[in-house]
Amino acid sequence: MYVFFLGLFFAFKTIRWAWLLKPVKFLKPGKVLGPLMVGFMGNNILPAHLGEFFRVFLLSRQEKIAAGAVLSSVAIERVLDIIAVLLLVGVGMLAVKDVPTAISTGFFYVGLIALAMVVVLALAVIFIQPAVSLACWLIHRLPVKSTWKGHLEELIRAAAAGASVLRDGKLLVLLMTNSALQWSFNCAMIAVSLWSFGIHVPFSATLILLGVLVFAVTIPSSPGFFGAIQVAFVETLKIFGVPASTAFAASIYYHLIQYVLVTAVGFWFLGQSGFSLSRLQDGAEHIEEQELEVS
Repeated sequence: MYVFFLGLFFAFKTIRWAWLLKPVKFLKPGKVLGPLMVGFMGNNILPAHLGEFFRVFLLSRQEKIAAGAVLSSVAIERVLDIIAVLLLVGVGMLAVKDVPTAISTGFFYVGLIALAMVVVLALAVIFIQPAVSLACWLIHRLPVKSTWKGHLEELIRAAAAGASVLRDGKLLVLLMTNSALQWSFNCAMIAVSLWSFGIHVPFSATLILLGVLVFAVTIPSSPGFFGAIQVAFVETLKIFGVPASTAFAASIYYHLIQYVLVTAVGFWFLGQSGFSLSRLQDGAEHIEEQELEVS
């Protein structure tokens, strides 16, 4: 059952990414599956979420799409994920009494950040042309080489093209529905992991644990998020009276199955792509440097 829900999680994630890329290029989900899995493989073996830049670089090269547009789609993904997870956590917290202040306060502030991100995105979409013009005006006044100015302007324009997906109201509803389903499948993976070790807690507990897990792995940590996932399980399940040793065992089950499968599938797609790991790292670091220049 765990592998079934894991497959659904990535299937819906693949479909969503293809939808997000519609403004720049129509792609079938199968076209984005390889870069997506390579990206998650990169997150498993390298620190600092470098895998996100792996998939941006690989897809932009394979499908001849501007890296800025692909990067924009990944950024929108993050906002959609945060909103979907917060909605699920909110449902869980309504059903659970005496949630520790640290957790409720943490989610409150994350919610405020998410709201700010939504407002910024909305403003960016509404005033996208003036924003692009202003950004290009500022770029041309930077004390850098003209070639760099050209690259940065291209990145900004490509990112704006990618963000235009949010203008389609029907597609936006589909994206939010997809995101909520994705993370519901992840909740099911958590539930299977808990049941496998005889841990019987309300389903609302898995919703809260999902939120803690997602934000624990968002913080830069060791490759593969080892340690962060285990702490999230132990500390969250402590609220529901689950012994630390049992919670730790369930976290290993939850973590290792997806780690091994996702890493193996990612390496297989990497082999099919014709790129080496070192080439991906060089390309990803170049994209990351461009992003830092823009910010």
